[in-house]
Amino acid sequence: MGGLRREPQRPPLSDPRSARRRRRGGEAARAGGALSFGRGARQVSQRRRPLAKPGSDPGVDNLRSLREAMTTSRQSIIGKPGSDPGFQNCRSMTMAKNGFKIFDSDTHVGPYMEVLEKYLTDAERTRLAGWEQYRTVNKRGQLTYTRGQRVYRRRLGDAQADQAPAGYMAGFTGVKREREPSVRVDNDPAERIKDMDYEGVDVNLTLPSGWFGTFTSGDDVELEMGMYRTYHRWMQDYCGAYPTRLGGVILACGRDVKSSVEEIRRWGKSRWAWGLMLYAPYGTPLDHPDFEPIWAAAAEHDLAVVLHTFTVMPPYAPGGLDTWENLFIQRSAAHPWCGMRNMAALIGSGVMDRYPKLRIGTLEAGHGWLPFWMKRLDEHADTIRAALPELKMTPSEYVMSGRYFQSIEVPEGAGMTNAVADLVGDGVLMYASDYPHGESHFPETVRMALAWEMNEGRRRKLMWDNAVRLYARAGLE
Repeated sequence: MGGLRREPQRPPLSDPRSARRRRRGGEAARAGGALSFGRGARQVSQRRRPLAKPGSDPGVDNLRSLREAMTTSRQSIIGKPGSDPGFQNCRSMTMAKNGFKIFDSDTHVGPYMEVLEKYLTDAERTRLAGWEQYRTVNKRGQLTYTRGQRVYRRRLGDAQADQAPAGYMAGFTGVKREREPSVRVDNDPAERIKDMDYEGVDVNLTLPSGWFGTFTSGDDVELEMGMYRTYHRWMQDYCGAYPTRLGGVILACGRDVKSSVEEIRRWGKSRWAWGLMLYAPYGTPLDHPDFEPIWAAAAEHDLAVVLHTFTVMPPYAPGGLDTWENLFIQRSAAHPWCGMRNMAALIGSGVMDRYPKLRIGTLEAGHGWLPFWMKRLDEHADTIRAALPELKMTPSEYVMSGRYFQSIEVPEGAGMTNAVADLVGDGVLMYASDYPHGESHFPETVRMALAWEMNEGRRRKLMWDNAVRLYARAGLE
């Protein structure tokens, strides 16, 4: 085991929004009150908490230890690329940042075609040749396929769009960062581990980036399924290099349920497979009975069902289709509404009753909306009960049952996160950064979250325990 290593010293982040808030008269106090969810649920009072500025030192006594020397203790856990050592042979982890292990529950890999093409079978390569007209290079020089991408060209206040799509979409440049993630992290796991070590992250759950949904937009279902098979072969090598630090999800094709179940059975016991993500065809609800074998296979293999939201690429988010061609509204609405719809459909369909050990996680959809959405679902599950099958619990009881989890958006802040945890319990929310995408605050996201005023038990569940429970197949308990 390596000794303690001093964390690289970086200046605190400045937040121009904080200055604007001060000029407007300081932070607004949260209103007091109480909410209750479900039958016999406890009432929880809302306490005032100051919002912590990103990267700032909140200066509270119970965070004094967090402001001491930034140290990271790590044990070498590197495996051989392509190996699958199994649960019994994985080395134990002794990693922590400021005494907290960090599990990033929502990160991304490309994957980009420079690497994936090496994993194609001859038959898959032949089918992919029919998509040559959709082959493109992104702004980082990586090969992708783009078909069916929606563009948002109108600025608010303008009568009509008057810019080329590429110019306007390029306006989404993400967060200004002190250091950009290596361009190689999508293809080279060693580069990802370097970034994780630099920021102080122990474990990444990885998912494909948005462009991979392109294959749901074509008529060639066998090509779509073939690309998912290719992705799984690559995941075996990518995550296999660091089996206790990197994991992924099995991709299921909603247009070929039989082949998807075969893939789940092929990879469901693999060390890298911690969850499952279904690409449902646009317009097909997640609760459709055709998908039942997929949920059954996920439960059989103890895979978390991951509900990750989409935006401009197929299969489109519902909030992205009616936002008057404006990227600001689209980015703000698409992720939350997609998450709200997806979790309501699965919970309301009774899938958690049919598979009592099935775990569900909603990712990259924000978290501040969860309490009000639970309350609203409870109300309408009662007043419009004919629209649902018979359920054993109220929607909020499923959320708080220990089998539903939701990733946070760090910019929503300490006040929002504590308020949500007060209302839904400490066992639901998970730390996430969206690394290496533009909305990630890498390499400061962990530091921002650890600076929040929060009791130690809640913080440990947020930063580690809840993700470990969702992705139980990682074997990190």
